[in-house]
Amino acid sequence: MSYASELQQSTELFEKEVLGRPVSFAPIYQSIEKLKKAAAIINSERKELEGKNWLLTWKKDPIKVRELNDRLMMTERAFTNREGLHERPWYKHLIYGPSQYDDYGSKSFPGIDDALETAKNLNTSKSWSLVQHEVWRVARAIKQASRVLIGELK
Repeated sequence: MSYASELQQSTELFEKEVLGRPVSFAPIYQSIEKLKKAAAIINSERKELEGKNWLLTWKKDPIKVRELNDRLMMTERAFTNREGLHERPWYKHLIYGPSQYDDYGSKSFPGIDDALETAKNLNTSKSWSLVQHEVWRVARAIKQASRVLIGELK
């Protein structure tokens, strides 16, 4: 399963939980589509490099290999946010991390999960707005990661 497919599945699960609520996951779905396209582009670049004699390419054009590796590394960083999760700023990763309500294991979109649990308990317009805000933050991070992956951002 690809990273983008995994994110898509997680989004679908959250979407089922908010049926009838004023929350739209369209921004995440759109950003996942951009991530799929970016992944296809970098995968073809990788195959092109590997298709040649890999060791020879690495020795002859180490800058190209390094640039590809740097984009992969920076893509992972693009999934983080310096402000961290709401009420838990020490957790910076917006895609994977522990849920505030489940100390056992990692959760996809921990900020959305935290906001959703709070909104279910409080059921106020402000709490549901926070869920939407977290959706936008995640969508923005995925979109930024896509741009880094294809070399638009450095």
